[in-house]
Amino acid sequence: MAKECFLVAGKTCCYGIVMERSRCDVDNTYANLHRAEYDAYVVVCAVVGIATFLACVHKLYSVHQSKGSPIQKQVYYLLVLASVTFIARAVDPMSYDFIYPPVVSGLISDVCTASLYSVLILSVAFWARIVIRPTDLVRAEIPIRASTVLGLFLTWFVFACVRPLYLLPAWGDTLRIFRSWHILIQYSMAPFLLFLVSTLAVIFGMRIHCRLKSIRETNERSMAIATLRQHALKAHPTVVRSESSDELPPRILWASSSSSSNTDDPRAPKRDSRILKVLVLMALLSAVVIAAQVYVLVDFIRRGCMLEHEYVCSSAHALPKSTDGSPRPLCDLPFPFPMLPLTQLLGIVVMYWSFRKTRPLTAETVTEEMCLNSSTGRLEHGAAARTTSAVSLASSASGRFI
Repeated sequence: MAKECFLVAGKTCCYGIVMERSRCDVDNTYANLHRAEYDAYVVVCAVVGIATFLACVHKLYSVHQSKGSPIQKQVYYLLVLASVTFIARAVDPMSYDFIYPPVVSGLISDVCTASLYSVLILSVAFWARIVIRPTDLVRAEIPIRASTVLGLFLTWFVFACVRPLYLLPAWGDTLRIFRSWHILIQYSMAPFLLFLVSTLAVIFGMRIHCRLKSIRETNERSMAIATLRQHALKAHPTVVRSESSDELPPRILWASSSSSSNTDDPRAPKRDSRILKVLVLMALLSAVVIAAQVYVLVDFIRRGCMLEHEYVCSSAHALPKSTDGSPRPLCDLPFPFPMLPLTQLLGIVVMYWSFRKTRPLTAETVTEEMCLNSSTGRLEHGAAARTTSAVSLASSASGRFI
């Protein structure tokens, strides 16, 4: 005889078990209702987890080997943790197979979400240091750190503490897993927190993008002036160098091979700022996540703040009648689309791509910038050099994102 598991003796089975003929056999699980889909879900979680884990570990090793910036190391440590959660949840992603208790499977998923939120919070702090003027950086460091710690605390409290605290056996409510009021807390605070952090990320990121755009435009103008002067010196040195002359120097067109070679230099600043692409991806992903979280919250409230389908399957209570008046099946448990894991995977990919080229401010990178700046011309270049120095100085506390 198969083993049984009751939450309420003779009335309600444990979460993950379907009641059939007043029995709660542990082999009769929710997963058996959609065995093919659930097994495919398990395989996808395992494959995705292993692939992202190997990619993040390899990148983290490369960062350490190349003495990457602290922000890069922090980001990839968190991405490694997020990848591990995919591997861990592959055992029983939704506790439908009665392997993981629902608090365990839910906590694993929440840790992944908290890790991605933490990456976004660290990104905002990093960009804030770049935006602030170097002279104000020391004074602003304490508020930036305090805001970062507060954001991380709220994130990990909402995702790593609320669910376990609510599902503690000490509360004495045997049906609390089906009521799941922790969903109200998590999905009401998480969208607000994500909206606040993503808004700050867009504000700081756009300021950096505008500054970089101004630097590039100044460098291009300086390069054009320097190129014209160099060609004038080579073509008519007597005219250019004479202190008095009645003739004007001939018109020099900026279309020579030397000038084109400078613009084709792979080290030269690109016209399209990569940070703008990062901002667009982060903003779109944040908007999708916020919309999904709000939908889950509204749907949960509409169902009476209870996991209605799961409760009916585990207690054999009939669902309300359908719109046409006919009674629904006793256990009408649909297989949910894995929207949350999909957004988590997209978050890992976006964060991995965003920080893959971050470099520390070392002697080598400073020398490279000095060589690059000197090749762009020395006249009317002081403003660009000062702005670039400000960006570099402000970013020296954490690394470079440019």
